[in-house]
Amino acid sequence: MNSRDITVYLDERWCNALESATGRKMEVILQERVDALIQQLPPEVRLPIEADIRREEQQRAHELDANRRFAVFRVTKDGQTHYCRSDHGEDFLGLGIRLRQYLRRDTPDVSQLIPKAAPMPLEQFERYTAEMVSGSPRVTGVFDIDLDSGRASTLNPKDGWHCFRVKDVSAAVYFATKAQGQWRKRGEVFQNRLAGKELTDTYQPVFIQGEHRIPVDALIFQDEISEIGHLLNFYIPVTFDPDKVFGTHVATTENDDYLNVYADYDFKSGKVLDTLQICLVRGDGSELDCLYRLTSEEQEMLRSRMDNYCMEQLGVSLEQAGEQYMTEEMSGLASPGRGCQEPVMEQTM
Repeated sequence: MNSRDITVYLDERWCNALESATGRKMEVILQERVDALIQQLPPEVRLPIEADIRREEQQRAHELDANRRFAVFRVTKDGQTHYCRSDHGEDFLGLGIRLRQYLRRDTPDVSQLIPKAAPMPLEQFERYTAEMVSGSPRVTGVFDIDLDSGRASTLNPKDGWHCFRVKDVSAAVYFATKAQGQWRKRGEVFQNRLAGKELTDTYQPVFIQGEHRIPVDALIFQDEISEIGHLLNFYIPVTFDPDKVFGTHVATTENDDYLNVYADYDFKSGKVLDTLQICLVRGDGSELDCLYRLTSEEQEMLRSRMDNYCMEQLGVSLEQAGEQYMTEEMSGLASPGRGCQEPVMEQTM
């Protein structure tokens, strides 16, 4: 934004008198007068200038935001879970150092773990998770610290969560930072010390979401309805903007990534599951399974559309289809994976 520096010289006695009479600083008085004069300009002059200034401010804010680097955290202590962001832009080693410092305090307070952290809602945490999964350089790390169970997890955008015991992370930090003159190698030492220590008996789903809710009223289903265990599985072709809904980066020519999306109906409970299954298939052939949370209203809308699709494909309602599968299962006629097929891999451009 181009600005002009305008200097006004005024006798100090006039300044003192005006400030005393108005209760405002002279700078504020002048700004108010200028603003009043601007408002008196003809609309055809004033409005285009105001629009230009807003666009310039939004552009600067966008550039600043694009250059920001930060990490996000989920921290659980005493049964309470909090979500926050730190503009330090830490990696797992940086978190490990903070975690070790926190544990060595006599009376640790959870606020000491991530100083100056900005709290955020769960939805924003999942948006930043999706951003890291999509390859954005802004999010340097997504972490889950469960102090109640003594576990710390880091998200790898390629293959999901990796979980370790807090004491193993702390020990790895000790060896990585104790050697003099090994500053550049401490990341390598840290990773080597954690090698073989990952907890493989735990599974953490990767939840993602974007800025927009999924347009359930416009969704369609495609292909056969598959039975998987006690679920009826519906394939949803991506006929909407997946990046706006899931926070991914697949609707682009910059990569060959695409999504497969599925919804499930639990015929034992008679309810649509509260998450969609999202399979992110990357151009290099790697895959990452993610989940997208549905609201109760979206679940009900999906159930209605599933019911209609069952009538089209099977000639029975969704509930009747579930009852048939239940009857077959109880009579021993249903076999595992009955009706299952290889999912259609539809590329989203």
